[in-house]
Amino acid sequence: MTQTQPELGLQVRHGLAWSSISNIVLRLGSLAVGIALARLLSPEQFGVFAVALTVQTVLMTMADLGMSADLIRSEDPERKAPTIATLGVVAGTTLAAAMAFSAQGTAELLGSPSAGPVIAVMSFSLFLAGVGVVPYATLQREFAQRKLFIVALVDFTVGTALVLLLIIVGWGVMALAAGRLISQAVSLLVQFRLARTPFRLGFDKSIAPAVIAFGLPVAGANLLSWALLNVDNVAISRLAGPVALGYYFLAFNISTWPMSALGQVVRSVALPAFARISGTMRKGSFGILLGPVWAVALLAGIMLALLAAQLIEFVYGARWLPAASVLVWLGLFSSLRVGFDLAASYLLANGAARATLFVQVAWIAALIPALTFGVIIGGIAGAAAAHLMVAFVVVGPAYAFALHRNGADIRAAFRSLWPPCLAAIPAAAAAMAAAMPFDGPVEGLLAGGTAGAGTYALLLWRWVLRRLGEVRSMLGNDDNGPVSGSPTPGPLLVKTKVSQPASFAPAQADTVTVVITCYNYGRFLRQAVESALTQNDVTADVIVVDDASTDNSHDVALELAAMSHRVKVLRHQSNRGPVISFNDGAAGAQGEFMVRLDADDILTPGSLRRAVDVARAYPSVGLVYGHPLHFEAKELPAPRLSAKAWTVWPGREWLRERCRSGVNVITSPEALMRRSVLQTIGYQAHLKHTHDMEMWLRIAAFADVAYVHGADQAWHREHADSLSATGIDELEDLKARRDAFDVLFSGPAAKIPEAPEFKAKARRALANDALTRACHEYDRGSGAAPKSEAFAALAAELVDNPTELEAWNSYARRRALGPALAGQPLWSGPPRLARRIRHTLQIRRWHNSGV
Repeated sequence: MTQTQPELGLQVRHGLAWSSISNIVLRLGSLAVGIALARLLSPEQFGVFAVALTVQTVLMTMADLGMSADLIRSEDPERKAPTIATLGVVAGTTLAAAMAFSAQGTAELLGSPSAGPVIAVMSFSLFLAGVGVVPYATLQREFAQRKLFIVALVDFTVGTALVLLLIIVGWGVMALAAGRLISQAVSLLVQFRLARTPFRLGFDKSIAPAVIAFGLPVAGANLLSWALLNVDNVAISRLAGPVALGYYFLAFNISTWPMSALGQVVRSVALPAFARISGTMRKGSFGILLGPVWAVALLAGIMLALLAAQLIEFVYGARWLPAASVLVWLGLFSSLRVGFDLAASYLLANGAARATLFVQVAWIAALIPALTFGVIIGGIAGAAAAHLMVAFVVVGPAYAFALHRNGADIRAAFRSLWPPCLAAIPAAAAAMAAAMPFDGPVEGLLAGGTAGAGTYALLLWRWVLRRLGEVRSMLGNDDNGPVSGSPTPGPLLVKTKVSQPASFAPAQADTVTVVITCYNYGRFLRQAVESALTQNDVTADVIVVDDASTDNSHDVALELAAMSHRVKVLRHQSNRGPVISFNDGAAGAQGEFMVRLDADDILTPGSLRRAVDVARAYPSVGLVYGHPLHFEAKELPAPRLSAKAWTVWPGREWLRERCRSGVNVITSPEALMRRSVLQTIGYQAHLKHTHDMEMWLRIAAFADVAYVHGADQAWHREHADSLSATGIDELEDLKARRDAFDVLFSGPAAKIPEAPEFKAKARRALANDALTRACHEYDRGSGAAPKSEAFAALAAELVDNPTELEAWNSYARRRALGPALAGQPLWSGPPRLARRIRHTLQIRRWHNSGV
């Protein structure tokens, strides 16, 4: 089985874990580097670099024109990627040229002429940012925080080594600019490699206007957002000079330590998570996430504010103590910034880019006069106080209004704010009382931090645990609702690995028709029929379709029918195959639910009840399946009979993943179908090998799909005469799956809006599979080239340009080596081992999750 993306909750948890690891590691590294730079550079040099960084940071927000956010939330990212890549390159090049040509004039305007050359060098980073839009958005969309951590680690390692080396050899502040530029170039190459996204330019006139229409407000909002965080640098540089800016810049960086770490974790998963939560969960999702985020942010902000002097003296030395008065205000302000970032992510996920832009406009309109007044009256501390005042008076209410207009439950959000605020009061008092007796910075930090954090945790830990439980529940309950044309939805779609699924009292209406197709399986037929008739708490009607068997199958079927009125027998006069046999049996079904069972397979006890429970809970579900036990021995292996959980996918999401993988994940005997759905879309198509697969996919195009965790739903018998034992070779299997997708998207499923996208994904997945198998043939050694070429020819048939496929490079390399050399253990050993490991992991995942 091919591995697919995890469900939303699992993806978010993995993303949060890797984001947290990334931020802890990188923040600790940045802290160490910052300490070294503060002792190597003067406050004036810090101020010069702050001016250059301000210009570069503000313009950097425009380098992708807000297109990365559009790609993250897009339902068809592959189609948009070339157009977005082209627009990113154009925007990055334009901004880089503008920044380079205006570097000296900008530096003089900001009151720091010596920053001109530094600004010019850093301008090239804008071009690199434009080039990297697509791979960055791809990694964010896939919650690939582990890969993003690798990218950031490479950037940090290369940049740090270069900066320290260049400072030691006398480059001064220019070392910071050069190191930043080179490390960004190296990390960009790593980003492309890990995202497995080729650098492809293109331009689709039908896509570009919508991309720009969404992206420009986002870019504008980002520009204003970063301008908000840097306009203070401009004001201080103009009104107080580079030395004062150096102190302020240091304090601002300290305030971002815990806040940037938490904010980055939140931003890395909030936008894609909000974008994929819909239905009844979306309204309350902001308030649910806000609670634990605000609890952590407020504690960090209070500790920074109360222990500012001790922290600065301990870390940077006494000469930087003038920055402490700034950190008092900025620590509290940074707590609010985390909440604002979460609000912006919610608005962007809901397509409200303009609302975010309007908030940023109001913010900067209020902040510019406040900062000017603050610097004149109170110097750099006055500027920091202006940030906090505007955040409380203007920004908070503006975001609350925008959130309310876009469906968020504001009352729930406010209820998430007040418990941490109340706990912060005694925590602040405890921190101050504990730190006051100590003169040394180390003792004061340890005593105050321990007392404050301990008091806060003691008062709030139960509340935080409850809120985290709500977050886990929300991320696991993705209520996307049924697709158009499916039955009325049931309760909220629930996926849990802890709670026992609901069990419904048996109802007279719970009738399941079990269609058993039989050809020369008389020796197995009785066991199959009895496994259906003995099911608990459901009424199982059995229709046996004897496909002109030449053994005793018909006699056994008639004997079973004589013993039970719930068994009916149909007989073909000539062998017509499994498709017509099932369709004939299905036409006589009476109940709402139906199971297709081969005569050599067996249902486990309680199988139908467990599947019907899911279907009754969610009327939008048209297909329920579970785990089958494969066996060869005469004795049946002991099954698991307790359902631990359900997973219910929106049908087209499940179908999207099947198209992305190109494989079938349902064996057959473990699948229960809703008969009303089949009557609408038709029964099995006339395919030789993949008729079951095509039917599962077609059901998913019009109804939701469920999986029963923890129980074995059927026994699948492996024997010499079974279809699995007399199956087709790998090349024919690929062609059969190709035929299944072709038939699927030429029938009723062709009318769904996603049909072109899904069909393209399926053909691409099959083409990659074909090339992978072509590589395997080369790895086997001499004599394998003709079959390898046949696989490659199939890949070329499936897609227009197979050289763009992920597996093409591996195939081309083996082809250049030739079968004799490619088959040598030195070359073929590692790929074979990798394939075996990957296959083992995929099988294990299938056993655990059904996909």
